[in-house]
Amino acid sequence: MYTDIIIEILKEQNCIYEKTNRGDFSDVCFLEGRDAVFGTFDKNYKNRLRLAYYILFVKKGREALVKKLFEEELKDREANSFQGIGTCLEILTFLLMKYNGTHQYDALFDRAQNANFDCACGYDRSVEQETQLEQCDIYDCIQIAIETGYPESAARLVEEWKKEIKEWDVQNYRQLILFNKNTCREAENEEPLKELLALERKNGKNRDIIAAWNNLIHFYIGFGEREKAYEAFSEMLEYTDLSEVAGIRLFSGILEDAAQLIAMGGEEAQPLWEWAVPFIAKLAGTGSMYGNLYKKSIRAAQCMKDPIEEELTAAYEAWKLKTGIIGE
Repeated sequence: MYTDIIIEILKEQNCIYEKTNRGDFSDVCFLEGRDAVFGTFDKNYKNRLRLAYYILFVKKGREALVKKLFEEELKDREANSFQGIGTCLEILTFLLMKYNGTHQYDALFDRAQNANFDCACGYDRSVEQETQLEQCDIYDCIQIAIETGYPESAARLVEEWKKEIKEWDVQNYRQLILFNKNTCREAENEEPLKELLALERKNGKNRDIIAAWNNLIHFYIGFGEREKAYEAFSEMLEYTDLSEVAGIRLFSGILEDAAQLIAMGGEEAQPLWEWAVPFIAKLAGTGSMYGNLYKKSIRAAQCMKDPIEEELTAAYEAWKLKTGIIGE
């Protein structure tokens, strides 16, 4: 049964449980890290989440341990650049609420409510959690394995999930693509992306078709499949009406992929640049671009030796000054 895989994961947490029980919290206390892209994060978050799941399902852990983990999680939520609530805080809230009969932890729950913007909007001290592992379905188990950092275990569960699929529709292909991304198997997504595109072209709306085509192009670019990316881009331009998405973020993403693809070279780069550059120039002129689109467009202009590079660079510097972004 698929819950057996989660039991394997939980058993591995016994050592960290015993360590914290002896008073050594070095593996689960807040430990600030810095990432150039994602900002401040907690190096011990995953260990703390694993232990929270262990306490939830194995039903071990004294009140003092839960309180300590909750306090460490608050430090993370207050300092983390990712303004989320997070599964760990929700589990620990559920566990600590069981000990709040005399409201002695209300101040901690209030602190959690004010930890960040997302908490202020959506934190709920009355959150419910499933405590019986056997009541979890395969989606729950896959999510637990992914969140706790066991991609191979999650991939095994995905294989079990695939066996249960009776009809591969749009939703199931989208789910498989996401599962593959989250289980370190994104390289296997070419066929699901192609199948999803085929289904969208058969039954979907123009916007959904464009999005599916763009996802396939993005995949090819990410894996260095330049010729396949150009071919898919050419087909998208021929068989869809991009004017429908010209004013939304999807179109900016298409331009970003186009610029990145152009910078990869090839004889197809020139015609693709001729298509993309009017849209890029228009967006730059209205200040409607974002960091990665600026940078990739400038790089593409450099590769094509287009004098618009200077205009884009000036617009990019003005954008950074306006937004206060440094070091982009």
